Amino acid sequence: MFKANFKLFNKITLGSKYTPEYKVYYKNPITSELGSFFHDVPLKSANDNNLFNMVVEIPQYTNPKYEVSKTDILNPIIQDTKKGKMRFINNLFPYKGYIATYGSMPQTWEDPAMDGDNDPLDVLDISTGRKVETGDIQQVKVLGSLGLIDDGEIDWKIISISNQSQDFDKINSLEDVERVYPGLLKGIKFWFENYKVNNEQKNEFLHNGDFLNKEETLKIINECHLSWKKLMSKTEAELNIKDPVIFTEKNVSHKFKSEVNKKIKELAFKETSQKLAEEDVEGYDGKWYFK
Repeated sequence: MFKANFKLFNKITLGSKYTPEYKVYYKNPITSELGSFFHDVPLKSANDNNLFNMVVEIPQYTNPKYEVSKTDILNPIIQDTKKGKMRFINNLFPYKGYIATYGSMPQTWEDPAMDGDNDPLDVLDISTGRKVETGDIQQVKVLGSLGLIDDGEIDWKIISISNQSQDFDKINSLEDVERVYPGLLKGIKFWFENYKVNNEQKNEFLHNGDFLNKEETLKIINECHLSWKKLMSKTEAELNIKDPVIFTEKNVSHKFKSEVNKKIKELAFKETSQKLAEEDVEGYDGKWYFK
């Protein structure tokens, strides 16, 4: 059933886009405290157990490679860097930037001990014609998944649809996706196979590149949620140097929160400096690539 759009979550933005200082923090709308997109946002919607929360990192058709940080305190969303430059995804014809709205599923973790990529599960929202922004949190229905092998690590892509989509009631399975959006699943597989346009080799997939259905995907989500619980229960001595930082609304210092809030107030009183456009940032390449 299509749901009305209630603002259930808040966010705070620090710094300017396309700079290393840019960070988007989660703000608890009830306590007004800063929290973690990774650890403090619930896995599921409080109002419907069949809906999962999705942290929007990259809106559809945009190029900056934003992600929930594993190393920054409170896991803000930052722009990834590569060789000292801000990272952008190239345009893989006929797609401008990302083929679908892209984000992560909170309170999940792909454990490297199980060949995972050390990140929360990635989620694609296939809704069309909707405007969302980095740091938004929306509720989605899980439809299936595609298993990618990225640099030798397992990297699941969860296929979903937002409860704000006008097609929410029409699509309950991958078969419905093919019926309502013919060719989209083929496009998603093509995109993930080739989006690293400068690589000589294509990305590989699990299960011979076949999509897994909803039931199989829910098992993967549950396994990754259990892995996240295992991560959160580690003692300081058990933590691996590469494990994501474990700072939440409840255990981060008041000093850190005060420093972030101070920076936000300082920026609010400064005159707005000249804002960079994507095409002016070193590392952005707006041309089409063909495969």
